[in-house]
Amino acid sequence: MNKKRHPVVLTLKILIFFFAVLFYYTSAFNITVKGITPLLILPLITAFSLFHSPLACALSGLLCGIFMDACAIGSYCFNAIVLMVIGAFVSVASGNLFNKNIQSATVLSLITATFYFCLQWAFFHTDNVTTRDSFTYLLNYAFPSMLFSAVFIIPFYYLYKHFNKLTTE
Repeated sequence: MNKKRHPVVLTLKILIFFFAVLFYYTSAFNITVKGITPLLILPLITAFSLFHSPLACALSGLLCGIFMDACAIGSYCFNAIVLMVIGAFVSVASGNLFNKNIQSATVLSLITATFYFCLQWAFFHTDNVTTRDSFTYLLNYAFPSMLFSAVFIIPFYYLYKHFNKLTTE
């Protein structure tokens, strides 16, 4: 199976990643439900990683994470490292353990969202706060955000499946 160079598809992929990060950090397009905002970059990287090599996925996760860390205050390269690991993990898992279908994409999206939000909680919301406040954040924000973020795998999966059809012969 040969890959065709498709500059329009590559440009669209880059723009989608850029706008997903941009929309998260600005109020230009807000998808908040009861104070819960999805992190669209997680299902986006998951969908991208289903159809690409581990190196490309790790690199795109790293670049998106660097951009997110540049926008965030006090993240200390957290997003760059975690998104790089998520991209590489999903690519390897989809190649070896999972099929490239919507059910596998949904499971992988739930796994990556859980991984990201639990690490974020452990690193940033457990220090210098009471146990009650820490678990309140986990139960009232992190868990709903995991589920809300994972739902967006559906449109991104079908988008990247279509992109994959365009670039393969």
